[in-house]
Amino acid sequence: LPIKQVVAPSGKVEVDVQKEAYTGPGTLINSANPEKDLDFNGVKNKKAQGSIVYALSQMGAGEKKVNYKLRDWLFARQRYWGEPFPIMFEEGSDVPVLVPEEELPLELPDTDNFKPTGDGSPPLAAITEWVNVTSPNGKPAMRETNTMPQWAGSCWYYLRFVDPENEKYCIDPELEKYWLPVDLYVGGAEHSVLHLLYARFWHKVLYDIGVVSTKEPFQKLVNQGMILGE
Repeated sequence: LPIKQVVAPSGKVEVDVQKEAYTGPGTLINSANPEKDLDFNGVKNKKAQGSIVYALSQMGAGEKKVNYKLRDWLFARQRYWGEPFPIMFEEGSDVPVLVPEEELPLELPDTDNFKPTGDGSPPLAAITEWVNVTSPNGKPAMRETNTMPQWAGSCWYYLRFVDPENEKYCIDPELEKYWLPVDLYVGGAEHSVLHLLYARFWHKVLYDIGVVSTKEPFQKLVNQGMILGE
């Protein structure tokens, strides 16, 4: 299909939108619709964005929305050490079944063999007495043998530091209100798109279900510098 150019680049930039999109600054062209009484021709493209979104929302054809980009996170690890996933799969099914709440927390089985199985399965797959279980529906099932990458615990360990011996709640509500949010988070620059971000996700879920009283877990972030051996 032919592609209609809608942005005239600023300056003496030449573009061929049939080959690739132009995403730089410029002025709108071919951007009018007399039937809808809309005309954005001659408007700078950056300035026109808000007006176009508003017009679409008034027409019921769109809405303003913020999309967040997150780096891929390899959450399932094929190793022994990590938090076990509290799910199982019934025989002949790939639909996960939750471990009953009364059996939580699901703990790793004791073993002296941490080596891979040799067929691509994680080490836990070799511990058949732990893997093979009966589902809450009374059917033969197998536990998930991948483990979480330990960040599943570190994403909320600041809560347990406050109340580590509590066996009923992850943190006492009164202690949570007294100690949280954390005053200062110190980490490398990579934390802003890794652990810090995931901890915030965890915290916001806990906020939504009423476990914590603050929307954010940390009040201030300080990135320490990196020394390069160059």
